[in-house]
Amino acid sequence: MRWIKVAIVSLLVLLAGSALALVVTAISNRGTGPFHHPRSFGDSNTAAAAPPWTLYDRDPNHVWNRLYRSLYRRIDRDGRDYGYDEIDPLLWSGTKYLLNQPANQQAVAILDEFLATHAERKIRDLLKRAMLQRDLWAVFDWTAQVAAESPERSALQIKIVQVMKRLALSPAEIAALPDTYHEAVRTTAFPTTYDSNKRKQSFLPADLLDPKGSWINLSPHDSAAPAALAHTEAFGERSIFRVFIRLPDGRDATLSYLQRLAEFPQHWLPDLERPAPRFTVHGNPRVPQFPAGTQFALVRQMVLIDSEGNLRPTNIIESIQIRVHRIVSSKIPEDFFDGRIEAVNGMDTYEFRLSRPRLFSADAGGLRSVTEGEKEFTIFSSHGLDAFEQGDIAVEPLKACVNCHTAPGIYSVRSHGGDLVPSRDQNQEPNATKSLKTSRFDWGLLQGLWRS
Repeated sequence: MRWIKVAIVSLLVLLAGSALALVVTAISNRGTGPFHHPRSFGDSNTAAAAPPWTLYDRDPNHVWNRLYRSLYRRIDRDGRDYGYDEIDPLLWSGTKYLLNQPANQQAVAILDEFLATHAERKIRDLLKRAMLQRDLWAVFDWTAQVAAESPERSALQIKIVQVMKRLALSPAEIAALPDTYHEAVRTTAFPTTYDSNKRKQSFLPADLLDPKGSWINLSPHDSAAPAALAHTEAFGERSIFRVFIRLPDGRDATLSYLQRLAEFPQHWLPDLERPAPRFTVHGNPRVPQFPAGTQFALVRQMVLIDSEGNLRPTNIIESIQIRVHRIVSSKIPEDFFDGRIEAVNGMDTYEFRLSRPRLFSADAGGLRSVTEGEKEFTIFSSHGLDAFEQGDIAVEPLKACVNCHTAPGIYSVRSHGGDLVPSRDQNQEPNATKSLKTSRFDWGLLQGLWRS
């Protein structure tokens, strides 16, 4: 009943918004002319060093490109563009952009144009349809977490959901999307093993996703929540995050270690000497520690909404973060955040990210390796601060892991206090993520608009 009420109110806003869109169409068209080229932190200081916004079509003024650009492009105080081929839109809970003018009017006008011209028929490529739906979904979820309700927000929500629904793939089409990880491995574009003599060389393990391989997929021991709960929630449960571990001696050694770890009664002990309000814990010195050379991986897997309005996991990988515990300190940390220097010196980190141009051209499974020194505007654990409205908050992704995973060895495993065991089956994490998502307000709002 609540969803129906939301849908009715939203439809009223849509009628008013349509009239407004006619007025602002000229404003939108003005944005189809010359524009700053997008850039990332890895580019030179000139905006022209980066490619144009032609992700979905060679024509930068194609309505798909203009729609994506209107939602993902951010411009800094020096007039430089950002957001091109970002995994996530550069929008935070504190962001005012897209709700203020002229950005809101431009986005609404292009959404109206997309709907009026049935632009979903202009591109039939399943991967491109899947990606644009995914891109729109991220913006919709952002609108749902913005505190203030407004006609501008409602207009965006209604039209975004309408376009998402038109782009939706059938369950069979989603199942037929490529297995991008195995495509990347088959291309031999990246080394498959860690080389301690080439520590800056990224690697993509060949058997990472093999259920019978040397990497073990982890899930909480006694919880229905996802293993990487903080990551899952930070990205709106639109992705499945899988945690993997591999000890140097392979599968049997890894399983044996996990068994000993599961049988150990208490990994962390309360620090009774420190008074409230600061609650701290310290590591139990008797907890089984994994050996140097142990590797962890965090794999982010794309989720879509099918033509029936249901959540569907895909085989498209959005990112992979790997950390190698080259040195495991024997120091017992006083709390979770102790040992940063030891972690920096003893841990090698690597990351791969989805690139739309690579994905659309079947290049290395769409994955690219994040390079040393590359910077980004952080979305995860950003406290909602907009990097463009409140000052730049740039970090190096390859150095970001140690911000949370600072303690040595097993103490660095933050998920569920390290109480992780081998997953029961491959559906455990997808089911946990789906259960969490379907309980959220943003999903109820989306479903109400989708089915209205």
